[in-house]
Amino acid sequence: MISGRRAVGDRPPEVVALTLLFCGAFAALVSAVLFPMSEQAPVGYATALLPVTALMAGGTWWAATRLPRGILLAQVVVATVLNSLIVALSATLAGVVVDAFAYAWLVVYVAAFFPSVALWFAGVSSAGYGVALLASGIDGTATVWAVVTVSILALAAAVAHVSRALGHQLQTDELTGALNRRGLQAAAESLQPRSRRRADAVSVAVLDLDGFKAVNDERGHHAGDVLLVEASDAWRGALRNADLIARTGGDEFVVLMPDTSAGDAERVLQRLRDAHPVAWSAGVADWAPDEPLDRCLQRADRRLYAAKAGRG
Repeated sequence: MISGRRAVGDRPPEVVALTLLFCGAFAALVSAVLFPMSEQAPVGYATALLPVTALMAGGTWWAATRLPRGILLAQVVVATVLNSLIVALSATLAGVVVDAFAYAWLVVYVAAFFPSVALWFAGVSSAGYGVALLASGIDGTATVWAVVTVSILALAAAVAHVSRALGHQLQTDELTGALNRRGLQAAAESLQPRSRRRADAVSVAVLDLDGFKAVNDERGHHAGDVLLVEASDAWRGALRNADLIARTGGDEFVVLMPDTSAGDAERVLQRLRDAHPVAWSAGVADWAPDEPLDRCLQRADRRLYAAKAGRG
């Protein structure tokens, strides 16, 4: 999924995008109130939604990183329900067609930032639109519903596919297939709240290959790349399902081990040593529940350098 990036200041792109969607909805409601499409248009309902939409836009922007991603998705569901009420109260065919664009934008948002639920959300939106059309009592809406349903399902599938591919590319090291720094940070942000709630121990290990510069100097950079790929593949095979490995530098890797004490981490690292003969040194640190990952990595780095010095 598209995540782990900062778009404006410290606000994630999904927060910025949702704020812009609510601002666009506010502008559309103002237009509907000032220039109703018919005398029977639901102007009163649209007027009542103005402060609600403004509050959702302002609250999303202000809360920013304090908002769990689930709350963002819940807001989109609420917006879909509110739009369905507008459709149900509409008096003209043109009105329900215009309102269909709101479903499309909401589906695009969900597909971009929540691709795993994109098709489900598109299906629910289609069902909600169909029920609202029936409630409106407007004739000739069957074709409109069919076209909108096909459109938003296709949008959901296409945008979700692109989002997954882009998210994978942004968070994966191109050479080894392990996570990169961005992917590690995103995984850590996802893991930390769960570990805090369950009071699970989390260990972080920083690995650095011994004598890697000599491999590049004596055998060439291609040989060094092959060594990195072979070692990382072997390590991934030796790790547990919950463990994560990231390449954060030329020959430096980070292993994130949930539900693992420092003592247990040593046993995990021993499996890595047994998986591939390349020599490496490691530093291990316990990750405190409310500690920034960078600070934990600094402690692990210091222990790594101490281990390298001890090995001469």
